[in-house]
Amino acid sequence: MGIAVDHDALCDISVRDGISGTTTIIRRGLRLPATADLPADTELSHVLRLVDPDEASLVSVDLSIPGVVLREGVPHRVERLFMVSVDAWASGAGTATLHTFGDAWMSHDLRGYRQPGVQEENAPRLASALTGITHLLDADVVPGDTTSFGVPSEDGFDDLPDEDPELLDSWYMFEVPRRTDRLLEQLPDGASQFDNATESPVDFFEIARDGTAIGYLWASAADDAAGYEPRTPMGEAALDAAVEWLGRLSEAKARGLSPTRALHELALSRTDSRGGAVTPGSLRAADSLEDLQDLSGRE
Repeated sequence: MGIAVDHDALCDISVRDGISGTTTIIRRGLRLPATADLPADTELSHVLRLVDPDEASLVSVDLSIPGVVLREGVPHRVERLFMVSVDAWASGAGTATLHTFGDAWMSHDLRGYRQPGVQEENAPRLASALTGITHLLDADVVPGDTTSFGVPSEDGFDDLPDEDPELLDSWYMFEVPRRTDRLLEQLPDGASQFDNATESPVDFFEIARDGTAIGYLWASAADDAAGYEPRTPMGEAALDAAVEWLGRLSEAKARGLSPTRALHELALSRTDSRGGAVTPGSLRAADSLEDLQDLSGRE
């Protein structure tokens, strides 16, 4: 089974001005056909022709690519399993960087627990893909720097040490806070906000778009806390929906609603092409917000 699926990639294009040094995104979410031989006349080529080579010091193209990971032989689709970043400088230099947004190739999952079976299923698939990329580009793989998530190598990732899982829990310690901050930054300055964290149990609804779960709207009855957890495997669609639901929660907070009242009122919200809608009958409880965040990261 291939590691990437036969599906359009989403493409973001940005340009850095050679004089001011500012970077501007000139196109976001452009669909690029999943084919080995792109036709010469595509929307991507049209957009790139708008770039003035005399003014741009750097042009970057980021491709978000869906793929499949295996769990006990069962394929699970991830909408943004990889991102390929192609950078072209005015000097003529260029780089291609592969980022992965999955942990299936690693000795431990992002919660710090060993997953030998999952690694055995998936690590060879990533190694094979890296070999293919090397042949395609006629360039060796140069591993990136070690991060809080893993240790890149020429053929995948080196094994992490066996430590207390809490010390290796990069999902809860790093990814969830980073994701939350990124989403809240998109609210208007001064917007009313419920607390985005709680130590108490939470109630939550599933949010779906086109019949697929993209996130979870939650509230705490014990604290002034409510929020939205995007379902990570759904990629940018889940993050776009999160901004919509966080905006609605902000409006509810400004009207003086309690978190629980806001949760149930928003459950009756209109279906939205960006935010989706609450799945009828999906109200559930989680023992903690951390448990819900764990659920939001699963395929």
